Amino acid sequence: MKYELIITKHQPSCGGKSPTESKIESVVTDDPVAYTQKRNPDVKLEVSYPEKGVTKIEFAAGDDYLQTYEFSEDD
Repeated sequence: MKYELIITKHQPSCGGKSPTESKIESVVTDDPVAYTQKRNPDVKLEVSYPEKGVTKIEFAAGDDYLQTYEFSEDD
């Protein structure tokens, strides 16, 4: 299945920089959770399904900064 993936990295604001950084990717996968785990091994994932066709995955990475992967089904 094809998804639009929005990756958001949250960090403390520092020196006037934005506390979030986002990027958008186009992804083909049958399992968004497995895809995320492969890209980010050794982290505990929290998975939710906020609406139909959307998978939201959050985890702490690096210096415990929160990252969010939001997969939206792309027709």
